[in-house]
Amino acid sequence: MNRLLFGAKNFLDKLVKIIKDPVLFGYYVNSYVVSRFKKVEPDVYIVSYPKCGKTWIRVTLLKYLELSGGVEDSEIDGFQIRLPGDKTLKFEHDVGTWVPSPKSIDRLKINEAKYRGKKVCFVARDPRDVMVSSFYHLKFREKIYTKELTEFIRDKFVGIKKVVAFMNLWVGYRDTPDKFYFTTYEELRGNPEKGFYRLLDFIGIDVDPEVLKSTLKETSFEKMKKMESDKDLQEPWMKPGDKKSDKSMKIRKGKVGGYKDELSTEDISFLDDVIEKSLSRKLPYGGKRE
Repeated sequence: MNRLLFGAKNFLDKLVKIIKDPVLFGYYVNSYVVSRFKKVEPDVYIVSYPKCGKTWIRVTLLKYLELSGGVEDSEIDGFQIRLPGDKTLKFEHDVGTWVPSPKSIDRLKINEAKYRGKKVCFVARDPRDVMVSSFYHLKFREKIYTKELTEFIRDKFVGIKKVVAFMNLWVGYRDTPDKFYFTTYEELRGNPEKGFYRLLDFIGIDVDPEVLKSTLKETSFEKMKKMESDKDLQEPWMKPGDKKSDKSMKIRKGKVGGYKDELSTEDISFLDDVIEKSLSRKLPYGGKRE
């Protein structure tokens, strides 16, 4: 895909959504424009490639802060939340972002000064599941990508080689931040109580196990999917892209290993080969020997 065309389609998609729902304009301006000029210096970053569970993690943290009574009005915008002790957490896709258009692999470079002296949590997900989830998001929800899944995974801007390059970059980035924590979507999904306990503790939030249990009941995948379908999620962009199609849901499946149900044998072999040859062994998905 051409980056300029991607950016133009991304802009057009947002414009059409604003025309259909003018309330979106304020949310987009606040999250993508105003937030850039706010003098808020995050103390903690949670970094991930798109479609690695950011929405679920964010909603869970906000719900925990609400139920624990730790912070009033903890949501700043779609990317930042207030923490106890007058601290701030920001979610970042960093150089993996699709806004306004994805960067090429040779332009993936971390701004070290941005994260120096901060806490950084990096969240990874099986790149094969990332591929499928990204495809559905960009084709059916954002209506940017027009080709099929087999072409998508081979695309130089959003395909498997881009995801592998991004994850390799970040998993080797442990020394610059003040504190670095690595977790995976699979760990959080497999044992949410243990995974979120560790994440909250790293962030610096006191953990009440009973409140955490209640929080996770409220933010289970099934409940979040229902909230999106029922339009109960606050942000307008959390509404289904197409009410009649499950393919356009923000919260679609969330299944670990779900790529096996979506990809052909040939495409899985292609992804496996790229991962085996290029992905860092520091990530728990196979990969090259170092």
